[in-house]
Amino acid sequence: MENGVNTIGTLLGWNDLGLFALIFAALQVIIGFWLQSRIRYSIKNEYDQKIEQLKVDLNFSIKKREEAALVAELLAEWVSRPEDCKTLNKLLWEASLWLPDEEALEINKLLAHEGDITTKKMIIKVRKIIQGGETKVTADDLTSFANKSA
Repeated sequence: MENGVNTIGTLLGWNDLGLFALIFAALQVIIGFWLQSRIRYSIKNEYDQKIEQLKVDLNFSIKKREEAALVAELLAEWVSRPEDCKTLNKLLWEASLWLPDEEALEINKLLAHEGDITTKKMIIKVRKIIQGGETKVTADDLTSFANKSA
């Protein structure tokens, strides 16, 4: 091994060999820093994407709750038989904007006393939309209270 180093040192000259070793060591350091920064960037990018997806999911969940609250408020307002229908109309129109076609038509028919859908069935339909599929809760499982007349 010593003979090999001496031979290379003699052929290249000791100054050139030292310069080569210095350049090689510097390249190793630079490549090491570059790899380290690439790995850090890759990990940071992955976590940033996951955080953004969590934010999207959270915002979607909040939006679903708001929409559910809107339908619940609409049906509660309608059941209370208000004399001023401004709020009732506003809530119905808002619900009609975001509900899928079938449910938008059915809630309008329900409030117009047309068709065969009940308030509880409508709540279950909206629940399925918000839950993203089927639900074990049925219309018979829901409770509602009637206003007492004085």
